[in-house]
Amino acid sequence: MAIDILGLLWPKNSSLFNPNKNITKDARYHEYANELTLLSDFVATLKQQGLEQAFSVVKFVDLRRSHLTFPGKNKAHVVRDLENRDHVFKGFDFNAFLDHGPDFHAHQRDTMLHEICALAAMPPHHNIMPCPQILVVVDDEAGRERICGFLQPVMRMGTLDDQVIKANKTGQRIPLAQQARWCHGMAAGLLHTHRHGGTYHMDVKPGNTLIDDDDEIRLIDWEQSGVSMFTHSKEVTIDQTAEETGEPDANGRRRIIYNPHEDQTRVNLPWGYPKWNVFPEWHEKCPRAAELAEVFSLGRVMWMLFEQLEQNPDPTVWTERSQDIPSSWIDMSIECQQVDPNDRPELDEVVDFWKREEEKYSFSETDSSTSTNRG
Repeated sequence: MAIDILGLLWPKNSSLFNPNKNITKDARYHEYANELTLLSDFVATLKQQGLEQAFSVVKFVDLRRSHLTFPGKNKAHVVRDLENRDHVFKGFDFNAFLDHGPDFHAHQRDTMLHEICALAAMPPHHNIMPCPQILVVVDDEAGRERICGFLQPVMRMGTLDDQVIKANKTGQRIPLAQQARWCHGMAAGLLHTHRHGGTYHMDVKPGNTLIDDDDEIRLIDWEQSGVSMFTHSKEVTIDQTAEETGEPDANGRRRIIYNPHEDQTRVNLPWGYPKWNVFPEWHEKCPRAAELAEVFSLGRVMWMLFEQLEQNPDPTVWTERSQDIPSSWIDMSIECQQVDPNDRPELDEVVDFWKREEEKYSFSETDSSTSTNRG
C-alpha cells in the first residue's frame, strides 16, 4: 500500500484555527461576496444544461483549517467541519480576494465553477475524482448564499508526487505492481475522459494524480485553465489547427497535420499557459490530436515515476535510478513522448498495455506473497 502522507503531515490531534470567523466585519467583505455567484443561479444553470446535480451546503465561517496548504494557485487546503470531519477546500476565499486584483478574482471564481460543471457532466469513473457533493458558501449583504468553493474527500495517501518524495526520503523503490496499477489508472481515466466524458484534462502531472484508500489513481484539478509546465507536449504551445488527412495506414490511423495560426496573438487563457488553449478546438474538430497530446503527458509522468523524480520540467533522461524497471515499460514511456504526435501510441493502446502489465505484476505479487507464507 501507499504511504499515508496526510497522517504524517497532519495527525487528527493537530492544531486548528479559524481565520474565517470575523471576516464579515471586514470593510471589503461585501465587495468580496458580491463578486461571487449566487448558489441559486448556479444550480439553475446546471439544470438548464441537463445536469441535475444534488449538493449539500456548508458555511465558510464554520470551517476550521489546518496549516496544510497544497501547491497551486488555488491554494487548496485541508479543513475540518463542525462534525470533526476532514475535507479539502478548493475555491476562492477571502484571503485570495485580498491578495489579488479584479481580473484574477474573475479567473479564480470562473475556473472554480468550471471545474464543478466539468465534473458534474462527467460520467462516473473510478480513476476520476467525482463531482463535489458539498459546496461552500458565504452570505452577501442581503443574506443570499454565494459560492466560494467546494469540499472534496481527503486522500490520505496524497498525490503521486507525494509518494515519490516520501519513497526517496526513506530510500525505497516503489514496487512494480504499484507502478503498473497507477499507470493503468492514469491512462484509463484519460481514455474515459476523452471517449465517454466528452472533454479533456490538459494538466496531467504527478501532482494532479491522487491516490485513494484502495491504492487507485484519481485524476484531479479539472479547471482546464492551462497546461502543466512539467508534462506538456510541444504542439500544444503553438496556436495551430489540427486535422487528419490522407488514407488510413495499416492500423487504421490517418496522419494528423498541424497548421499554425497566421496571427499568433489570440488569447483565451489570460492567466494560464500557453495564452491560446488549443484543446477545445482540437477536441471538437480533431479529437485524436487532443488525445495524443495527453499521451505525451502520460509518458512524462511515467518517466518521473520510474526514475522516482519529483515533478519537474527537465528533459527526459534515463539513468540507473530506473534500472529495476522492465524495458518494455521504458519503451512505452519513450513512445508516448515522441515529438511527432503521429508516432505516439493511441490512448487505448496505452490503456491495453498497462492493463496487461498490471495483471501480470499483481499476479506475480500474489504468487510471491503466497510462497513467502508457505515458507
